[in-house]
Amino acid sequence: MIRRLLNTLTSVVLLSSLALAGDPLKEGSFSARSDGTVIYVRWMSEDETDVVRFEVERKAGLDGQFFLLSEIQPKGNNSVYEYVDDSAFRMTETLYKYRIKVVYSNGSSVYSPEIIVRHDVNPVRRTWGSIKAMFR
Repeated sequence: MIRRLLNTLTSVVLLSSLALAGDPLKEGSFSARSDGTVIYVRWMSEDETDVVRFEVERKAGLDGQFFLLSEIQPKGNNSVYEYVDDSAFRMTETLYKYRIKVVYSNGSSVYSPEIIVRHDVNPVRRTWGSIKAMFR
């Protein structure tokens, strides 16, 4: 009985704190597009109260795990962000999934919805990029 009461109280406190924090991303603003060379990931913020950073994450293909591409510092409420993913051409996949992880000052985090981007890179560009990377 006491354990159940504590779980209920914890849930209420957690839900209340999330409701007070507001939604960090403007609804419908998260998008990504490919120009055949790079992928542009774009979003707009709404309420950045207590946001420490945004983390751009990518997954190659539809399965597998997301990994961190970049950490972006918040600029303030109602800001526009864009991350240019110029490393996608090195992979053989043509479908990528992106998401934004919003990290708060209290250590909690929330994720944006995932979006899928088709990225068809010219094979010559992919080969040339691989050759350049060997000499870096």
